[in-house]
Amino acid sequence: MALALIFTNSFSMSMITDIKVGKAGRLVLTKRILEKYGVKEGDRILVCGFGSQILLLPIKRYEKPTEALYGSVKTEKRIDEPQEVARKYLHKKLREEFT
Repeated sequence: MALALIFTNSFSMSMITDIKVGKAGRLVLTKRILEKYGVKEGDRILVCGFGSQILLLPIKRYEKPTEALYGSVKTEKRIDEPQEVARKYLHKKLREEFT
């Protein structure tokens, strides 16, 4: 049995290909898919089921998790040291809670 899988890193369809299900249900992704989506050995992939369909989403990992959030929050003025601002905010909240 061959499955037609949609492999994407966004919600727009950009590549459709078919791959064969191997022993123990293993899926082997082609070199073309691995290179196009930057998937390497050991990377994690989220498998989502929608009715009778399967959607594979590569999970991007960051050395510093704050990198994933960079630019997602709009501020009135630029924050040069967001970690320091966050640390001060948390310290302030903790002081308020325990005093």
